Amino acid sequence: MNAGAPLAGHFAPGTLPYRDGHIGIVELGEGPTVGYLHGMLGNPGVHAVLEELAATGHRVVAPSLPGFTGSSEPEGLRTLHDWVVATSEVVDLAGLAGAPLVASSVGAMLALELAAVRPEAFGSMVLVAPFGLWDDSDPVADPFGTTLSVQRAMLTEDTAASAAFFDDPADLPADMVVEHGVHRYLTRTAAAQLIWPLPEWGLAERLHRVRNPVTLVHGAKDRIIPASYLERWAEALPNVAGTHLLDDAGHQADFDQPAEVARIAAAAFA
Repeated sequence: MNAGAPLAGHFAPGTLPYRDGHIGIVELGEGPTVGYLHGMLGNPGVHAVLEELAATGHRVVAPSLPGFTGSSEPEGLRTLHDWVVATSEVVDLAGLAGAPLVASSVGAMLALELAAVRPEAFGSMVLVAPFGLWDDSDPVADPFGTTLSVQRAMLTEDTAASAAFFDDPADLPADMVVEHGVHRYLTRTAAAQLIWPLPEWGLAERLHRVRNPVTLVHGAKDRIIPASYLERWAEALPNVAGTHLLDDAGHQADFDQPAEVARIAAAAFA
């Protein structure tokens, strides 16, 4: 893996060539390979859930999707189909084909979409609060029609859990502060492209094709996707190995409760 631009040292510390640009990638730990596909917070460096997964005796490989932290701005991603193809390419570039996967939020949605058409892309999957289902009587909240500070509170129950993404290190040079701000903006834009105005692309009609064993995780205090969706996913997927509702965790429970998510993943992949 090649060293990236200076920004990559603070977000994803490595890069891989991708189309006319690059994707950021984080790799750490030793042992059987486990992939991590990020959610709306992207890959803000070597964050806690990656360290906790590595501590369970795994080599963790976490690519950043096009446009998210550490990756170049995407081109040609106009539809959900384009994003699924891009995800498939990223999985291959990162050497994750067939490996077990932890995926969160928008990354979990894309993992399910890819598994529906390419089941060999992953082994067992641990999915944290996937987007993709919709119930008019219990709708998913819009995290983009609000301020950045409110969005931050919607993403994690403990706002300190998302500090690696939202806060700049105190010793960061002024030009890097600007770059961080740009990448935060691009990450939010890429996430919005996937789920705004409604995060419903007909995935429910394709879920019967997802034969991979799936373990579901949801934060009990998720302010974006209600906790009731945990049961909806359990009913919709054909091969659910287990469900876990985590107290004191918001939408990105992998950031709020990284050790518990890693423990669940280690048990699911054993």
